[in-house]
Amino acid sequence: MYNFTDSKEERVPGQRRNRGMQKKQERNLMSIVVGLANMSPKQLKAVSHLLPPGAVEAVGIAARLPRSNQGRKRQEQLVAKMMRGQVGEGALTKLEAAVALAEDNAGVWDDGDVSGRVLAWREGLLAGDEAVAAEVYGYPRAWAPDHQQLRSAVRACQQAMEEEAKASGAATAPAASSSDAAALADVGSSSNDADDEEEEDLAAVLAVAAARSRRGSSTSVGAAAPPKSRAMLKTLTKMLKPLALRVVAEADAKGATGPGSEDEDEDEEA
Repeated sequence: MYNFTDSKEERVPGQRRNRGMQKKQERNLMSIVVGLANMSPKQLKAVSHLLPPGAVEAVGIAARLPRSNQGRKRQEQLVAKMMRGQVGEGALTKLEAAVALAEDNAGVWDDGDVSGRVLAWREGLLAGDEAVAAEVYGYPRAWAPDHQQLRSAVRACQQAMEEEAKASGAATAPAASSSDAAALADVGSSSNDADDEEEEDLAAVLAVAAARSRRGSSTSVGAAAPPKSRAMLKTLTKMLKPLALRVVAEADAKGATGPGSEDEDEDEEA
């Protein structure tokens, strides 16, 4: 049974509770907790920013116990108590989606709010957007990556991208190879002979295909290394992700109300 004393909500004097809604929310919360306990460590890590301090460790304890063990059920109830009133509706919705994904064995859930924020920050910093820079560097230093290291990473990535852009612009479109030209010339010279036109055309097509195949095989041996900026972009993403996780977690926590905090139904207002 739901214990109202466990909720961190503030009661309004004279306000009646919607007990049916509270029970439904409690069942939903327990379903989420059970799903979290069934997740793999990697799946659980992906939603750790949505959980209150200590909840991930508590879920890990429950996960190590047999499913039929009463101790596991008590541990899951403890996790629910930790989450009650501490996890907002937005975070609960995300946790439901993550649990559903894990139950379907569909991989690791990705928080779109986090990945979207990281991408926007990364692109803004690389573009020199002052508003984005003010936002990123405006968060508490305890949340953010080292500002000096982040600025250095941004400059290095910008420089690498500029160098690659210059190199790409300087490169001209490759001229047709001599083998292609010869094959096409054969087509022109043989087109005058109406009787052999089809055979000559087929031979020309085969010649062009063979030439392209040879050219492709020769370039594949010494395949170009991936652009330098690609690795730098990954580094920049890794540096920004912890900050995005913290920002999203704080935003979700602001809406934390937990089960039992809903106002009474319109049916009860009369």
